[in-house]
Amino acid sequence: MASRGWLEEIKSRAREGLSKPAPYGEDIDLTEYNEALGRGEFDPARAEEVGFKTGGNAYYLQVDQNYFKYAARLSGVEIMTVREFVENKPDEARDYYWRLIDPGKDKYTATAALLEKGGYYVRVRKNTRVEEPILACLFLSTRGIQAPHNIVVVEEGGEAVVMTGCTIAPESAGVHIGISEFYVEDRAKLTFIMVHSWNRVSHVRPRTSAVVGEEGYYLNYYANLSRVKTLQTYPEVSLGARARAGLYSVVLGLGDASIDYGGAVYLKGEGSSAEIVSKALARDRARVVTRGRLHGVGREVRGHLECRGLMLSRESYMLAIPELSSETLDASLTHEASIGRLAEEEINYLVSKGFTRDESISLLVKGFVSVDEKLFPPRVKSVINSVEKLIVGKAM
Repeated sequence: MASRGWLEEIKSRAREGLSKPAPYGEDIDLTEYNEALGRGEFDPARAEEVGFKTGGNAYYLQVDQNYFKYAARLSGVEIMTVREFVENKPDEARDYYWRLIDPGKDKYTATAALLEKGGYYVRVRKNTRVEEPILACLFLSTRGIQAPHNIVVVEEGGEAVVMTGCTIAPESAGVHIGISEFYVEDRAKLTFIMVHSWNRVSHVRPRTSAVVGEEGYYLNYYANLSRVKTLQTYPEVSLGARARAGLYSVVLGLGDASIDYGGAVYLKGEGSSAEIVSKALARDRARVVTRGRLHGVGREVRGHLECRGLMLSRESYMLAIPELSSETLDASLTHEASIGRLAEEEINYLVSKGFTRDESISLLVKGFVSVDEKLFPPRVKSVINSVEKLIVGKAM
């Protein structure tokens, strides 16, 4: 068994980052919050809104920082808490635990590393094709910090869908710091769907990084359905030779929300390709910043970046920041960015066809938030449709 000194090195790096603010988004004083140690009170209705139902063959449920339940009844699928993974398989864990994300990157990663509780470890074995989605729910029932650390490994030739729903009790003032590290090996495929539903007093700071091996494929779909006080996230993906990635997000800003989100893909391997599509809606006095970056490194890499913003009130604010950069002559990178409101002529056209004004607006918003269904495996298309309907309903 390897020495556990590497774990202390992680904590040491984390302590160095405790006072370091994130480069993007509003700064939060984390000293105002203790660790969320509730009584494990779970609200199934809230969880179902973000796509989680109990009783599946492969699932993980976490409430606050101290209640965990999971099952893995699918062949070739392993599920446990990250803490169990580190304690029971330290030699293996060393290759995955805090390898893609620096624990000292900012105060949020540092806090998560030092709390060191919660989060799931999912492993899909070589050449295993998992038809049924693997479900996870991270529920915050009380005031405090929830900081799960999730690790997903899809071995060579494997294929899986992981759906994670994160939500909170209606009036709990919480901080959610979700650390996610994804390892997609050669010719493997991972579809990761994350759906958030928060409240007007919650702060959300996901930290996500993925590495995709040769000819692998990684699809990330993120949606925020509801009010949130502040949200900041910027997932990063590194691609190997002929690997592909797609980052798709639909984010709704309501009330006085301050949202700063985006993503970056580093096209390192020859022939790798990526698409980033960010769709943001801002209503009331919400402030939404969307960021996206494609960086070409390898030969003959391709990528497209799209940032689209829809303003639904005069008091809202939006900023789109698309970035393209390259270290190679062989890169083909493009971007589109737009911010605007619903066109009155489009609304009037639909009204002339017999729709009411509200119905017309709803149809146009639905068209804006929709993501190409062909991107997703058949068994999760209904979830994506439900998410889009919820966003449209809350945007109106």
